[in-house]
Amino acid sequence: MAQESKFDTAALISERGLFLTIYDIMDLLKVSRPVADRLLKTGRIPAAKVNGRQYRVRADDFVKWWDHEVKQEQKNILRGCLPK
Repeated sequence: MAQESKFDTAALISERGLFLTIYDIMDLLKVSRPVADRLLKTGRIPAAKVNGRQYRVRADDFVKWWDHEVKQEQKNILRGCLPK
């Protein structure tokens, strides 16, 4: 049985719009501004720069990123539980 994403693309777009701001990222992930900045500046979360300094993240790209991160973390947890 496939695990459902914590975030639903349609609901996220309906609630926050097609593009997310750094404040949306901070709120959704419950992280501080420096953490959100680092995720965006390093390209860990796919984003586009507008006006040379502001970041925008497409809501569907954010959901895809989140799903990938969760699956990767689950793999890491399972890997740590398996006998060597």
